Amino acid sequence: MTELVPKRVLVLGGYGLIGANVARALSERGHEVIALGRDLGAARRVLPGFPWVIRDMRALTKPDDWLPLVQDVDFVVNCAGALQDNLRDNLEVVHLHAIGALVLACEKTNTSIVQISAVGANPHSVLPFYRTKAEGDALIRESHVDWWIFRPGLVIAPSSYGGTTMIRMMAGVPLVQPIALPHAPVQSVSVRDVAKAVTRAVEGKTPSHSEADLVEDKTRALVEVVAMTRRWLGFPAAGFTWTLPGWTVRAVGRIADLFGVFGWRSPMRTTAVKALELGVLGDAKQTRQALGRPACALEDTFHDMQARVEDRHFARIQLLAPFLILSISVAWILQGLSGLFGINELVQDMSGRGIPVLLSRSVVAFLGIVGVVLGISLLFRKLALRTLLVMVFVTIFYGVAVTLLAPWAWTDPFGSGADILPITVSLLIARVLMDTR
Repeated sequence: MTELVPKRVLVLGGYGLIGANVARALSERGHEVIALGRDLGAARRVLPGFPWVIRDMRALTKPDDWLPLVQDVDFVVNCAGALQDNLRDNLEVVHLHAIGALVLACEKTNTSIVQISAVGANPHSVLPFYRTKAEGDALIRESHVDWWIFRPGLVIAPSSYGGTTMIRMMAGVPLVQPIALPHAPVQSVSVRDVAKAVTRAVEGKTPSHSEADLVEDKTRALVEVVAMTRRWLGFPAAGFTWTLPGWTVRAVGRIADLFGVFGWRSPMRTTAVKALELGVLGDAKQTRQALGRPACALEDTFHDMQARVEDRHFARIQLLAPFLILSISVAWILQGLSGLFGINELVQDMSGRGIPVLLSRSVVAFLGIVGVVLGISLLFRKLALRTLLVMVFVTIFYGVAVTLLAPWAWTDPFGSGADILPITVSLLIARVLMDTR
């Protein structure tokens, strides 16, 4: 048996669903792992004990940007990617321009590349996700370094993101099982098998210039995958399956795309829906060559993962979280506008109770303007975390103002005073739900 020679490995997208598992698997094998990501907070939460390079791949589009990062590295494992263009992601830049610069830098330092692509990646695909992934793959394939390209199917892991979150959301609906595209063909793969394929490449057990789909042998209908996920989560079997027409899920995808303009990365975006329509399919024979055995079947993958109460909570909370955020935004905008348009009546009522007119008008105008601004601000993903915290402080300020200026409001069970406590709690809950990693 040959002795394992530890390698120095840079994992791109290190706190992602695949990247985190790859980093842990390589580290457990004794390799020195450095992870790259763009969010320091997420990095420390997901892989707290790992050395991190905090960089945004959208800014790494020249070979000189990569050279300091790959100079003393044996392997780069690219687990980074984006599903669809929005304020936070640019497919052409992340999948193509950054990869082209990375390839040139790795050629200078003789650093090997392991690329995590996707089944369905095709330069002629109608989906920009698949097209740009394939174009990035081609740049790596044409390089002068050792390379491996792996294309996973639907990746199943203890945590979830993207497509697996969408499936858990569908499985989390109580009593009934609504589903669109029930017969869409899907082949899954355990995230452990993806990490194993990468580990075998790094350790020389898979020849360089190899590429393979990573999928289980069996092709399943989407409705079967959702039912198996439902059983794994421990939810009761649905009373009946409600098959939705295809146009409904496409409409949901377009709505999710609209929120994508504001930076929200819903798992229900158009790209995910179209990918399901095309089918998540790969060649299981290639998987056997990459792993030295067949991939774990979906039932075995679920058997090896214990569903926890937080998994059940996550599945159902993800159904409600968008409605919670949207309802808070709409409520603050409408209440703010109501206060501004009804300022004369409110001031008259308050002055009739002995509150000075100038003070009444100032407080009502201030809260009305702040409500509208914060309600709109909450719609932008980049601002949402700070906005929710500001909303908490504004609500507390409002509570103090009510106590000092209109204490009678606390005695009215349907008045604004009685709403302060549940509003504050809902804002804090929404803040917690914003953590996606």
